[in-house]
Amino acid sequence: MTHWVTVTLSIACSLTIWTFASAQEVSTGSPDTTGDAIGFQRLVLSDQYYCDGVASGDIDGDGDLDIVAGPFWYEGPEFQVSHAFYEPVPLPPAESPSNSMFSFVADFSGDGRQDILVLGRVHKHEAVWYENPGTTDDLWQKHVAFHRVRGESPTMIDLDGDGVPQVICHWDGCWGSIQPDPSQPTQPWRFIRIGAPEDWPQFYHGQGVGDVNHDGRLDLILNDGWYEQPQIVAGNPQWKFHRGRFSQGRGGAQMFSQDIDGDGDQDVISAIDAHGWGLAWYEHVKTDTDPTFKEHLIMGDRSAIKQYGVAFTQPHALALADINGDGLPDIVTGKRRWAHGPDGDIEPAALPVVYWFELRREAGGVRYVPHMIDDASGVGVQILATDLNQDGRIDVATASKLGTFVFLQKP
Repeated sequence: MTHWVTVTLSIACSLTIWTFASAQEVSTGSPDTTGDAIGFQRLVLSDQYYCDGVASGDIDGDGDLDIVAGPFWYEGPEFQVSHAFYEPVPLPPAESPSNSMFSFVADFSGDGRQDILVLGRVHKHEAVWYENPGTTDDLWQKHVAFHRVRGESPTMIDLDGDGVPQVICHWDGCWGSIQPDPSQPTQPWRFIRIGAPEDWPQFYHGQGVGDVNHDGRLDLILNDGWYEQPQIVAGNPQWKFHRGRFSQGRGGAQMFSQDIDGDGDQDVISAIDAHGWGLAWYEHVKTDTDPTFKEHLIMGDRSAIKQYGVAFTQPHALALADINGDGLPDIVTGKRRWAHGPDGDIEPAALPVVYWFELRREAGGVRYVPHMIDDASGVGVQILATDLNQDGRIDVATASKLGTFVFLQKP
């Protein structure tokens, strides 16, 4: 096991923070396609609570992926040097979530540099983006993007293929997206609705993007059904809504559409209750009209540990990635730390774990095998699974009320 001493030097005039992140070898003991065990090197980027989400992008333009979490971006590929792009204020973990729930990286200004969008709490904070000045020593200029972003798991993607990044959310009772005007990048963004008004809760759980009907166009997935993207989106036509609940519980976090069982159609992955128990995949069942989806549990409550291998509550952040290189999409998730304080929700004092669930297609069907990455970090509402150090292996990053963490995959 490797231990590095943590040293911090703050430079007041620039808010550049040099940190030698503590590192710890953590092995999950799971085989990859070469037969080697998969392990993870644990880096603690911060042991303070600043945010509930984490993202990545090449902030300084050097070709390496950097990490964004709360007010800091961390220089890749070692992530030992951090820079504040807005004033950092650590928060007490037992209290309410921060004003940085989600981070997204894109060039909003059009100057070739990667900017950062920060989404706060859905009922309190504006969505703002910070303009990359091209230097590492200054706080960044702040621009208001939109009043609020409704929904518990917004994502940013070019949904309609027009080259402009869009944040998927709901507003004034309608699902749709907010997006900037590239010709006026510093002006407030506009909301483009795709569906008819309904009474959607501002704290709606369970949303994502994927090609549900396998027609080559991205659809919007909700716990209550899915919006089908029309063939022509010019003129902002209303998208057809295919109603039918996935989870019968509260609903989960991020949702995904993938061919899980290898039969050629698109299935759906979701947490059952982002503040309770359960993880599932939903099998696409062909019908003469709309497809239906059959629930298959991946993880249940503690009474089902023997069947599924693990049980933890509050899987409020999900990602898909091929962790072991076998060509199949695995699930990365964990237990959210104190979503409603140390006395709220179910089992708030249980270990704050991070897991990856290995997808296996076997003669009897589909099976997910859980592998623990860590038990002392947990998740917030956004987890990152990508090749952070560009060595060909998928890494994981997470932010929670315990801090910001990176898990570099090592053979």
